[in-house]
Amino acid sequence: MWPCARVGSWKSYAALARDSRLASALPAIVAAVAIACLPTPDGLTDTGMRLLGVFAGVIVGLLTSNYDTSTILAVALLALTMTKSFMCTAADGKRIECVKCQTRYRGGSGHWHEYKCDPIGGSFQVAVSGFSNSVVWLVFCAFHMGKAVEKTGFGKRVSLALVGAMGQSAIGIGYAVCLAELLLAPFIPSNTARGGGIVYPIVESVIGALGVEAHGGEDPVGGFLSIIGSGANLISSSLFVTGMAGNPIVASKAASIFGIEFGFAEWFLGASVPSLTLLFLLPPFARVLLRPKLNTDYLSRELLLQSDALGAVSAPEYRLCATLLLCLTLWVGTPYFGIEAAVVAFMAVVLLILLEVLAWDDVARNHRAWDTFFWLAAFIVLAEQLSALGVTDWIGNSLSRSLHGTAPLVSTASLALAYFFSTYMFSSITSHVVAFAGPLFAAGRVLGCPPHLLTITIALFSSLGGVLTPFSTGSVAIYASQGYVSQPRWFLFGLLLAVLILAVVLTVGMVWWKLLGWY
Repeated sequence: MWPCARVGSWKSYAALARDSRLASALPAIVAAVAIACLPTPDGLTDTGMRLLGVFAGVIVGLLTSNYDTSTILAVALLALTMTKSFMCTAADGKRIECVKCQTRYRGGSGHWHEYKCDPIGGSFQVAVSGFSNSVVWLVFCAFHMGKAVEKTGFGKRVSLALVGAMGQSAIGIGYAVCLAELLLAPFIPSNTARGGGIVYPIVESVIGALGVEAHGGEDPVGGFLSIIGSGANLISSSLFVTGMAGNPIVASKAASIFGIEFGFAEWFLGASVPSLTLLFLLPPFARVLLRPKLNTDYLSRELLLQSDALGAVSAPEYRLCATLLLCLTLWVGTPYFGIEAAVVAFMAVVLLILLEVLAWDDVARNHRAWDTFFWLAAFIVLAEQLSALGVTDWIGNSLSRSLHGTAPLVSTASLALAYFFSTYMFSSITSHVVAFAGPLFAAGRVLGCPPHLLTITIALFSSLGGVLTPFSTGSVAIYASQGYVSQPRWFLFGLLLAVLILAVVLTVGMVWWKLLGWY
């Protein structure tokens, strides 16, 4: 019995280790410690090496562990705080590595001085500094605006109205889904919340109304609308800096590395022509791929039932529309009104509360907003510190050596294409942005790439690269999981959509950016 019992015990321990959340984090821990303990290369300090190790551990943890993103980031910030692996500000204003606080140094006059700062306390101040970042507040407030859109039923009303007005053909329904995503994208910065929580239920009800059995296997109609829904979600995400939670990270890195402002108006201006072109081409392209044959007999009845359930337009919806229009006007007119985008978003949330469109409980219980608030602030701190400690420059210099001597436009295209296809390795668009946007910007600076051109291509490809796989982001996974398109065909269609995207960006986009004077 004992040998058998022992084997059984070992099997139980093995199963426990396999199912343990802590065990799932071991690859991240090993990666972080291994990189942090490597010999420090030229161009980096020991502090920078520790930061690089923790950052690599974060990326591996996002890919392999069972922990939430915020938990992973909290552990990373704590580890960096306790190891004093940030840049602190001494009492005399000098920026030094926190590990050097309270150490002595010889000044230019030969006298000895002390770096007067608290190594642990100063590190913690840096760790939480991201929570005062205006970009983080912009996204946080936009989440609550999205909650108002959902709570009032306005988002569903808009989607149903568009499908009802344009739903006489496959192309028409496709454009209705695209327009729904387009209208909601500026105000809902979670592409998963927007696509999965508001637009997807409409798409699924349309599929059912067209006589397609839910989860009934592959189907041209269901597949057509699934491809449209997921593609429109990604394209609309690329159009606005508030269209996806990872977009502000791109804007932040562009500001820190290139010194350029890429706010709401600049982002929309650069993305408008190529993204709107893609949105226009998506329905006919998907129709060629899947050739759906629609039976619209029941569609009008289903849409009418859902619209009747919503009832007449309510007073809160009118107040919401007025607030959103004011918000959009102030965002687009930032150069004229001089009000920062984050302030506008904060004002909108306060107005929605005062106008009783939202209650404070809605704000307090919006866990997606608070969760994103935490991990986005943490990511921005990591990104800023990677630059401050020279890690981003070091990675950029290393990457640029492979493209040394190439023309700036060739270097820009090479970096952008590498970024686009590296999406295959990630199951989170935001993780992809965090891992590669900063290093590629740093490489682009070394190679002399036009700053605005590289920024807008990385900005677009951050979202658009999601077409490549059925697991690239939550909204795509929701559509792909319905089974209307098989996994192998989804990969194939993704590759074909990638060809369309690259063709539009490298032709229409390049002409537009040339007219803007961005290269």
